[in-house]
Amino acid sequence: MVVLRRALNCTPLERARIRERAQAAGMPVSRFVVACALRGDAEAKPRLALSAEEQRLLYDRVAELDRVRRALHEALPGTGVSLFGALAVLHRALGRDG
Repeated sequence: MVVLRRALNCTPLERARIRERAQAAGMPVSRFVVACALRGDAEAKPRLALSAEEQRLLYDRVAELDRVRRALHEALPGTGVSLFGALAVLHRALGRDG
């Protein structure tokens, strides 16, 4: 084995994460870094953080939040006031301006 000393430029957080992953793999940090470099991870396509199912669930939840947001701003039947506006009036009437 050839011993080659090189500096690795990374943030303290990145260094801690590398150390944790090396420990989890049961390897010294230097061996872990070499193994990762030779595996070709640097050229690999990045993985999405969410699966297709998780993306759909997130989209559905955001769409539901948007539907509720729009409903809060729509005028209540027979009035020109939205539910959000009515709540603001009540809030002010109760002296809770902040």
